[in-house]
Amino acid sequence: LVGGFLGSGKTTAIIQAVRLLIADGLRVGIITNEQGKHLVDTAFLRKQGLPTLEVAGGCFCCHLDDFKERLDEITKRFNPQVVFAESVGSCTDLVATVVKPFIYYQNQSFQLTSLSVFTDSRLLLRYLRRQELPFSDSIIYIFEKQIEEAGLLVINKTDLLSITEVDEVVQTARLHFPGKNILPQNSLDESQVIKWLSHIRSPGFALPKSSLILDYDAYAAGEGRFAWLDRELEIDVSASALGDTAAALIRDIKNGLLHTEACLAHLKFLVSSGDESVKVNITALDDTANLADLAKVRSLSGSQLRLTVNAMFEGDLKMLSSKLDNIIEKFAHENGVDIKVKARFDRAPGYPHPTMRITN
Repeated sequence: LVGGFLGSGKTTAIIQAVRLLIADGLRVGIITNEQGKHLVDTAFLRKQGLPTLEVAGGCFCCHLDDFKERLDEITKRFNPQVVFAESVGSCTDLVATVVKPFIYYQNQSFQLTSLSVFTDSRLLLRYLRRQELPFSDSIIYIFEKQIEEAGLLVINKTDLLSITEVDEVVQTARLHFPGKNILPQNSLDESQVIKWLSHIRSPGFALPKSSLILDYDAYAAGEGRFAWLDRELEIDVSASALGDTAAALIRDIKNGLLHTEACLAHLKFLVSSGDESVKVNITALDDTANLADLAKVRSLSGSQLRLTVNAMFEGDLKMLSSKLDNIIEKFAHENGVDIKVKARFDRAPGYPHPTMRITN
């Protein structure tokens, strides 16, 4: 089980880990989870040829029966020896609502073995320095509770800090969270992902057993500040301009949504043309999209472009939804391209009601 805040790099780490395990001859599956409906991560993982199912439209906690059904289904379809389940980035309280129910009521065909919680090293460093964070206090409450219940805290994206800053965030975290297992990691580095795998697959690795003391009203207040927006677009454009058109639309969506009274949590794009696809990620702490990913987008060719957008913001859902649609319509008009919205989904999470919650 892999948890952690939005944009902390969970999916990247899982992809690397799965590839390593497959190379070792193991059968591996993945279950994704989002508050949205048309998931970029699920589509991207499947395009990588990785056996992937999803629990969409809500967290594992509040859709525990759906989660168990996906586990049964992935077992029947792919017979994996290892399954990675990635929870929603705005979710916490996993020990009480997922870990303990599985310990006490688990199906014999699978066993929950670890809980890793990921955090973006840059966000954690700001938090530990008591610097201003890009989210409201109610959302930071969720961030804090995720870290509190971690069996293993993975301080991820260390490649985006200097060596001095990495040392600072790790040492300060060890002082701030005494007794917690802490692992600094760059999930693009295979050797570091191997180290993570050795931790979570170790026979001596202990699952956290202590349920959070959680103020559900405060938790709900944080969840309720999020807006989740999905769009699936189909764009007809000349082959020579396909890549540049996709990159320009990504830029306009990013810039347009950032110039609102809302705070970006995570913005994901999946750009597909024929059998080719590129995923682009932008978080609150990124100045722009990854330039290497945009270069890959620009290299795409073909006559039809599919673009899936997953936008997660702290802000007003109605305003953001209208803004996103206006950006897309304006881009189509100004660039003379035909854009069809094939699917759309907007959601502001309601009060969390776990299927089962086992306290201490």
